[in-house]
Amino acid sequence: MRLISALNVVIAAVAATMVAAGGVAGAQPADQPIDPYKAPAEDPVLAEQVAQSLVARAQELFDARVFVDAKQLAVEAVVKSPNGPAAAQAKFIIGQVNQQLGISDDTAKPPDKPLPPVDMTPIDPSLVKQPVPAMQPEGPSEHRSTAASVHGALYGGLLGATVGAAIAKKHPARGAIPGGLALGIVGGLVAPRATDKLGWSEAQIRTAGTGSVWGGVIGGLFADAVEITGTTAREVFLGASIGSTVGVLGGSALARRNRYTRGDIALVDTLAGIGTAAGFTIGMVMQPAESEAYSVNAILGAAGGVVVGLIAAPSTNTTPRRMLRVAGLAAAGGAVPFLLYAGIHDKTTTSDEQTVGLLSSAGLVAGAYLGFRLTRGMDAGLDTLDGKLHVQVDDAPVSLLQHHSDGRWALGSIAIQPLSPELAPQRGMSVPLVGAAF
Repeated sequence: MRLISALNVVIAAVAATMVAAGGVAGAQPADQPIDPYKAPAEDPVLAEQVAQSLVARAQELFDARVFVDAKQLAVEAVVKSPNGPAAAQAKFIIGQVNQQLGISDDTAKPPDKPLPPVDMTPIDPSLVKQPVPAMQPEGPSEHRSTAASVHGALYGGLLGATVGAAIAKKHPARGAIPGGLALGIVGGLVAPRATDKLGWSEAQIRTAGTGSVWGGVIGGLFADAVEITGTTAREVFLGASIGSTVGVLGGSALARRNRYTRGDIALVDTLAGIGTAAGFTIGMVMQPAESEAYSVNAILGAAGGVVVGLIAAPSTNTTPRRMLRVAGLAAAGGAVPFLLYAGIHDKTTTSDEQTVGLLSSAGLVAGAYLGFRLTRGMDAGLDTLDGKLHVQVDDAPVSLLQHHSDGRWALGSIAIQPLSPELAPQRGMSVPLVGAAF
């Protein structure tokens, strides 16, 4: 009896289990079958960790300026964990990449609230107030003709003096003076008409004129430097005329690009003048055996001032009024030590010339620095190109020396980039030295 009772208990338990299973199966809707291929829900903690790894790699690619791949990984991180902390950093990287690639997100954003309906009622013209004229940047100068006349007269006068000195071989001055005056007048009258036909602004005229002036200075000094035994006036005139012609051609080529403002050219003139004067004063310190070394120093100073000015000018805010003050302080700083020379001059030694030359060189630099320092806020925002604000274009690749598409040279930064597998099979790093955009 006990065995039968035990069997009955087991049978009852099994029956109860089968009834319960049948009840559960019956609760499953007939139109929703169980999908054996459906993956279980992903752990949000694991998803956030994966998103953090994607964001970290995206940041590394962004720092290496691989913008497209960085954006792809950032988007994947947002998809992986849309509401986690990694999503905010990923969205920031996406925004930075869009900014670098010139992609605007404004069009994708819906307006915060609907725009009000447009009032189409006609406006009474008598009720419209006239706008108050605002301060405008310095527009095109009205002194185009004056600038063209001055530079035309200088160039024509130099050519006339050269021809006159060549004709009057025994007395070069008798031919140089009338020849210079005659062609100088002609150049002063013809140059404004020529620039009017070209449609040049004053900045363009000054660009070509500066090339003519400093080309002539360098050419004349070069003619003196190459002839050690003695240089005649005709040779100096010839060298200056050749240099001035080369300079005006180079300056005209720069003027046609119309990249420099009047303030930029004023900076070039100032730096070239300081460099030329410093070449002579440093020569006093050197006390060379041959006097031609003074000319060599002046050539290097003038050429260096022109080059530095052309490179630095587009990145500065300089106007002719400001550079006039800088040049004046630099000239004063270089001239004051010569007042000391009258008191310490000694024919038996050269230490007096060396002392004055050293003080004058230091005075040039100190005066120029003081001039830039005191006038750093002068004419802010007025260094414009033909009355239009000049917006700098920073589109050069990352490199130590950069050339941008607006013609501006600038110092960049040192960037270490991985070598592309297409360039070298081995892994390595590169440091770009020069990058250019045109």
